[in-house]
Amino acid sequence: MRTPIHSFFRFSTTEKWGIAALIVVAVLLLASLWLMPYWINQEKLLQEDTVLQAAWMAYKDKQQLPEEEKNTQLSPPRKLVAFDPNVLDSAGFIALGLRAKQVHLLLNWRRKGKVFYKKEDFQKLYTLSETQYQELAPYIDIATTNSTPGKTTFRYDPEPEQVDVNTADMATLVRLRGIGTFYAQKILDRRKALGGYIKHEQLLEAYRFPDSTYDMLKRKLIIQPSGVHKIKLNTASEEELKAHPYIGAKYASHIIIYRESIHQFEKIEQLKQVPLMNEENYRKIAPYLSID
Repeated sequence: MRTPIHSFFRFSTTEKWGIAALIVVAVLLLASLWLMPYWINQEKLLQEDTVLQAAWMAYKDKQQLPEEEKNTQLSPPRKLVAFDPNVLDSAGFIALGLRAKQVHLLLNWRRKGKVFYKKEDFQKLYTLSETQYQELAPYIDIATTNSTPGKTTFRYDPEPEQVDVNTADMATLVRLRGIGTFYAQKILDRRKALGGYIKHEQLLEAYRFPDSTYDMLKRKLIIQPSGVHKIKLNTASEEELKAHPYIGAKYASHIIIYRESIHQFEKIEQLKQVPLMNEENYRKIAPYLSID
């Protein structure tokens, strides 16, 4: 005679298959959580910081070495010096011997507002081994001031109210909340290519920023036209002209041919007479040219 308990655990074949499938799914989910750190596509992450790319390449090269040689190859080279984990940049962390993924995670953690108040906080860094921490701990030097007895405050430069995007350097840009080295480098690279920004919309040519980041940049970044480097239209070579992202080889060639036909430009508006020049391209190019 079967008891009620036996009846409770009596399943049909379909139910048994369903239970087995649920168990398999649960095991796979648990395994994925455990293995997730190993599945992170580090090369994709490294797109956010070009400095880390060299370290990752060195790491990959090491993995291709024979097993007996791996322990004799350090990737990356180490240089232990005093450092403040709240302000050190990616290059500094690389020099300390941290792996590319570790540096990426640390900088991302810091951008979200993480502050290291004491050296032990550094030990909580994900993927940092106990051995690494013990080696680095003596060199951790967190900047503090004790202006009030019993109270510790930290010396950090406040976020600037406004920044001139045509003169700001990397150190200034990364002080803006949400702007790390990756975004800052994109802004600087595009500024160099253009010769300077003339309107905020050009920031989207540097990178397709998230809406919230772009809105912040429009509020924080001011544009001074005086900071724009202009190309001398009457003396510039074809190579110099075509290097500008708004001009290119086709327009550069037509500008040179037209300049030779009129001997020299008397005013910028004459660009409208250049073959294939339309109003839209003229508006983009003109602010970067001068006839002086």
